[in-house]
Amino acid sequence: MKPFTVHRGKVAVLDWTDVNTDLIIPARYLKRIERVGYGPLLFADKKYAAGGAPPIDEPEKCGPLDPAFPLNRPENLGATVLVVGKNFGCGSSREHAVWAIAQAGYAVVIAPGKDEGFADIFEGNALNNGLLVVEITPTEWEQIAEMSGPGGAEAVVDLKSQTITVQKGAATVEVPFHIPDTRRERLLKGLDSISETLLLDADINRYEQAAPAWLKPASA
Repeated sequence: MKPFTVHRGKVAVLDWTDVNTDLIIPARYLKRIERVGYGPLLFADKKYAAGGAPPIDEPEKCGPLDPAFPLNRPENLGATVLVVGKNFGCGSSREHAVWAIAQAGYAVVIAPGKDEGFADIFEGNALNNGLLVVEITPTEWEQIAEMSGPGGAEAVVDLKSQTITVQKGAATVEVPFHIPDTRRERLLKGLDSISETLLLDADINRYEQAAPAWLKPASA
């Protein structure tokens, strides 16, 4: 997993509440066995014009975009910081939703309300996959969303200082956020659960060697 320290990118707003994982990536795409190629499938039932959603096994064969979908507006194209409404990622526990967001180019997702912005499993999946999800106060969220309209805004998200700085023209807003220390350290070092466990490989081996014979697995 790539370490996350500071990210700078354009801000896009999708101010819908209760966006579930089936909307983020429809269930029919979960038959794919690869872990790549999910970017074009993000919001596939909303992003494309009628009949333009990609075939299940050919995500590259998508139709024209629907200009009415908020993320397709000119000011949102190329954004890497996604501002969303409350309870984002509710519904199923599919990890594919996080993969689709990350592979579509987003590095940070910002939602309003402490413990209300994201569904718990989605939040865990995101942080385990290096996608930074941040909850801020509704007032600060509105400030950022208002700045990110026509003309666009740029954000600098600093995980070390736990601050978001959004700038549009001469206007600047700085917003603090908090990530639990354990998860923050994992993101800063680029560690997922497996790689973090492997850091303790020597200790695990010493423990296994010292274990009594009856605790060791039988040899083939």
